[in-house]
Amino acid sequence: MIDEVEPLWNSREASEFLNVSQATLSRWRREQEGPPCVRVGGIARYNPPTVRAWVLEREGTHG
Repeated sequence: MIDEVEPLWNSREASEFLNVSQATLSRWRREQEGPPCVRVGGIARYNPPTVRAWVLEREGTHG
């Protein structure tokens, strides 16, 4: 159901959660290093559960 899906984050919200600058997030997108994003109308958006999973995955391999 659509009610069960969290709203997507914009780059500012994702960068605040990750505690990185929006420029870093943009560089990660270009270099395909950061959390996966989805383009909506040409604008990068982030699915909060996917970003959280990306952090947990990195914690296990880089922590």
